[in-house]
Amino acid sequence: MARSLPCFDDLLVSDALPALVIGDDALEGCNTAAQELFGADTGHLCRLPLATFLPAVQPDGGESLRAWRERVEAARGGLTQWFLWQFVRNDGGLIDALVHLEVEPPKDRPAGRALRSPVRARLRDLTRFRGIEWSRMQQALAGTAAIVFAKDSEGRYLFANRQFAEMTGRPLEEVLGRRDVEVLPAELAEECRRNDSLVLAERRPLDFEEHGAIDGERRIYLTLKFPLLRADGSAYGVWGIATDITARKRTEEALHHAALAVSQADGEGLVQALTRYLGTILNVDIALIGVIEGEGDGRMVRTIGRFGDGVYLENFTYPLNTTPCQTVLEGFRCYRSGVREAFPDSRGLGPQGIEGYAGYPLRGSDGQLLGVIAVLSRTPLEDEALIESVLKIFAGRAAGEIDRRRAEDALRTSEASYRAMFDASEDAILVHDWDTGAIVDVNPKACRAYGYTAEEMRGLLPAQLSSGEYPFTRETADRLIERAKSGIPTSLEWHRKNKDGSLHWDEVHIKPAEIAGKRRILAFTREITARRLAEQALRESEEQYRAIFNASVDGMVLFNSAGQVVDVNEAFARMHGFEIDALIGGDCERFVPEERRADCKRMVRAALGGSPVRGETVACRFGGSTFDVEVHAVPMQYRNEPHVLAIVRDLTERKREEARRAQLEAQLRQAQKMEAIGHLTGGIAHDFNNLLASIMGYVVLAAERQATLGDARLGRYLEQAQTSCERARDLIRQMLTFSRGQRGEPRPLALGAAVRDATKLLRASFPSTVEIHASLDADLPAVLIDPVQLEQVLLNLCINARDAMEASGAVRVATGWRHGYRGVCTSCRQSVEGDFVELAVTDTGPGIPASVLDRIFEPFFSTKEVGKGSGMGLATVHGIVHDHRGHVVVESAAGSGTTFRVLLPPLDPAIEGGRVGVRAPAAASSAFEPLRGRVLLVDDEASVLGFMRELLENWGLEVVAVGDPVEAHRRVANDEIAFDVVLADQTMPRLTGTELARAVATLRPAVPILLYTGYRDGVPQAELNAGGIRAVLDKPVDPAALHEQLQRHLGRSDVSPTAA
Repeated sequence: MARSLPCFDDLLVSDALPALVIGDDALEGCNTAAQELFGADTGHLCRLPLATFLPAVQPDGGESLRAWRERVEAARGGLTQWFLWQFVRNDGGLIDALVHLEVEPPKDRPAGRALRSPVRARLRDLTRFRGIEWSRMQQALAGTAAIVFAKDSEGRYLFANRQFAEMTGRPLEEVLGRRDVEVLPAELAEECRRNDSLVLAERRPLDFEEHGAIDGERRIYLTLKFPLLRADGSAYGVWGIATDITARKRTEEALHHAALAVSQADGEGLVQALTRYLGTILNVDIALIGVIEGEGDGRMVRTIGRFGDGVYLENFTYPLNTTPCQTVLEGFRCYRSGVREAFPDSRGLGPQGIEGYAGYPLRGSDGQLLGVIAVLSRTPLEDEALIESVLKIFAGRAAGEIDRRRAEDALRTSEASYRAMFDASEDAILVHDWDTGAIVDVNPKACRAYGYTAEEMRGLLPAQLSSGEYPFTRETADRLIERAKSGIPTSLEWHRKNKDGSLHWDEVHIKPAEIAGKRRILAFTREITARRLAEQALRESEEQYRAIFNASVDGMVLFNSAGQVVDVNEAFARMHGFEIDALIGGDCERFVPEERRADCKRMVRAALGGSPVRGETVACRFGGSTFDVEVHAVPMQYRNEPHVLAIVRDLTERKREEARRAQLEAQLRQAQKMEAIGHLTGGIAHDFNNLLASIMGYVVLAAERQATLGDARLGRYLEQAQTSCERARDLIRQMLTFSRGQRGEPRPLALGAAVRDATKLLRASFPSTVEIHASLDADLPAVLIDPVQLEQVLLNLCINARDAMEASGAVRVATGWRHGYRGVCTSCRQSVEGDFVELAVTDTGPGIPASVLDRIFEPFFSTKEVGKGSGMGLATVHGIVHDHRGHVVVESAAGSGTTFRVLLPPLDPAIEGGRVGVRAPAAASSAFEPLRGRVLLVDDEASVLGFMRELLENWGLEVVAVGDPVEAHRRVANDEIAFDVVLADQTMPRLTGTELARAVATLRPAVPILLYTGYRDGVPQAELNAGGIRAVLDKPVDPAALHEQLQRHLGRSDVSPTAA
């Protein structure tokens, strides 16, 4: 620091991000991270003015020093300041950073400091991310269909995407840095500049339609422009997104002209006018309207209007089946090109050179097919959607005109009299005598309806056509006729009987009339049997609805159009804890929380509008407690009025199951992740084993030579190298333990005694500043665990605790009994429940942050400095503990230290059988004695092969070394070599060690075979037995163990297989 700043100094020292203390245009202090970022120490940085660390201008074009001062003053004024900024390193390089400005509170300001508060700037270095994010944004903008650009306040292009370059026909390098007038047509450039100025002046987003000629064609663009603002709110540029809407505008204009033309066409020449308007709007060569006449295959099209080549054409008739018009009968059809080839028998297409065709059917108000409206072009048709829309508009008008003409023709050809209407009526009409009520005339519809001929019906009285069931009797019929005579319009529903005795319901209207100078009674009847049956079905349906409503296990509530509750079922009332009567007549406020009532009312309104609504919300019970529900609201008619039925389902149990399923899925993902990392770790460990085997071997050979030379210093060097190799070997074994590639030999173990012995060793290796306290419960059930691996667990946990305390503090190691424990394993995420024997290691360190806690068991994950931790310690603990069916629970709080609890299942006393013990010390190795014999050595790793060969030769053995297992098998099969024992690696290409052993055992069954591997569990015992393998050694190979096995098997063939 240049000088003491008590209020900010502590923050600078503790801040992990680069931090600066800045006064009036000068740097007053900075932390270590800032010194590293700017590439200079504090003394150097504080001697220079602030402008030294700023470029002249920022990337947005603003002057750096002026803009910095504005930011500082804004911070001093109480405005939060987060912004992107560019600095200059001491070596001249640029730094992109996210900056946060904080002002020192006046109450914390030291005596003698200037009245203007210094400002602390915290920086997050974004230099390495800028290029990546910009590249991603460029890729995204290049992939969009929109035209995207940015300009400065002077109108110069700062950015443009690929679509902008394609629109202008210029490469991007000819666009950037130039103004509109240099890259766009003059009219469009002027309009763009005018709109840009409006956006900059109003400082808000605006939409524009911008027009101009591009490549000789008039184009229209819908452009959204918005200002780019500085910290003080001033605009320094414009960002724009434009979409070409030329085609859409063209379509809208064509449809407008079509609708206008149809509305204006009138008079006798209407059809001809329609063809002229149609041909002109769609710019086609021929437009026609024709009616279809005839039946079946003989149907013909008779044109009633044709317009082509600027004149009205003569109408004609042509066969329907040989032309494209036959494909139009069911709906719109368009042949953009090739219509002549598609319909070679159409005599009108070829001579006129027609290439494109589109047609639309003409249908009357009753849906009957009337004819076609079509356009023909000598060039391919382009906009199919536009053509369909225009034809549809003209088709409606043309069909209406044809309908009208047909009606007039029918009227003219008919008698234009009562008889025509009488006979054509779709209602049954009966004419009654004024005095007697007898039927004097009927129309055909009445004959069909009642099953009589006209002659049979004349003279019948109304009572003879009645069912006779009260009140449909003769007396009632006479009364109704008398009422009609008085001039009172009479309508009723009547139950009649047909000639065949069948009963039907009619809607009857009776009125007096004068026909041919005589007073008559007219009765118009329409059968409503189907409607009456529907009404009956509706009543039954309502009864069925009531039964379903009451029996449903889901809650149901019925709202009327005013949002009031009309009905609820028992399930709904029970779900919410109310009586049914307490809910009916109110609104939703009794069973919906206050904050959700507006949503409930919106749901009812939406359903009343015809849109079913489905979703999840919250309901409340009588006591005020809330619960999750699923609601499905549907519109329905109830008693001929619109209502909304809401079906409500309690989601409490489903939510509980979903939470449980999510927990299980998280456990599964964690297990899969740890398994995948384990496989990877095992593979790395295998490769390291091969490298370490040759290194350790050559160290052993060098040590033997050193003993001969008597060089004490060299001996110390080799001893240090051997120690490092052993540390590397232990690390590899931890990796293999984690990956489940190697497992220990579990045995019944008294946890307290084993931990006590291991703790004694720890005391000697820990510094005096770290205290170790042991609290060991001797009266505990035994556990089933490998003693060596137990020591690994304890060692890794204690080292982890020591490092967390930075070599100063206390570590407490405890064993105990945890009865009825319930929790979650920190490493595998599974729920843990039951009785366990516990090993707990507690430190007085700072605790583990929550963001780190989820990753501490991952291999190679470490928060320590590079070179101070392998990241394998806790991963090994995870592997060992879970291999022994245990779990690890971590308890940590900031500032309160951390406790690792290893929970191991107690051993069943029946299994224990009195074999409880602790790990026995390993026997010391003896000196190597000379050996005699011939060894076939096979290993594909040249370094391992060379070391093993020299080691064996130093022991006095003859060695045949082969680097290819296939070659070794060939030489054995051809009897090219003699040997007394085979020594081979397991993992080799094309032929593994066990496969080679089986082949050699087949040829020479008496020869003993030894195998070494870094992945012992990967070799099943069945394969060892099948290959006649006498011993399996771990890699890196221990020379003492190898010497022992060779000494044991050379010259003997009856020794049983062993594992070294």
